[in-house]
Amino acid sequence: MRRALLLLALAAIPLSAVPFSAEARAPQALACAVIAAPEGLDAQLAEGMLTLDETRSKPALDTLHTLVDRCAADQFLNDKEREAYFGYALGRMARDGLDGRLKREGIPSDLIDKALDIGPGNANNPATQVTQGDLRRVSTALTEAGHDPAKVTPVGWGLITAWIAATAQMFDALRALD
Repeated sequence: MRRALLLLALAAIPLSAVPFSAEARAPQALACAVIAAPEGLDAQLAEGMLTLDETRSKPALDTLHTLVDRCAADQFLNDKEREAYFGYALGRMARDGLDGRLKREGIPSDLIDKALDIGPGNANNPATQVTQGDLRRVSTALTEAGHDPAKVTPVGWGLITAWIAATAQMFDALRALD
């Protein structure tokens, strides 16, 4: 009986009276789809960012949709939040898949993030496309770090572009979730 009264009392508190932190989603909630993903899904999503081939990317995107739907249901996300969470998970997992490939090309992903002011506490400007200005900033950062941008292969520049796109996807969606 006491438990029922306590639940009724808690339900009567207006949501506006409950303090929420600036970070609306706990890191564990955001990581739900990443943790539940089958091995290799991040690499498949990264490949999709690189090739932009919707037909080849469809199986990976379908798998991600299934994971996101499960996580969204567990977290009571509405349709708009579910869509944003899908974008977040896609961007984050693609970044995970791209990171090792960048390293194999000799390009530190944190150098790209720093050059473009990406990451926690940074500007994380929304991006609808990768611009020449973005690539110039990365080129300058490579030079300052002792890497010759002229020696970056076309594959390397493709990975950089995909990294920037995945990052924009992730942070744009994260803003929509907050």
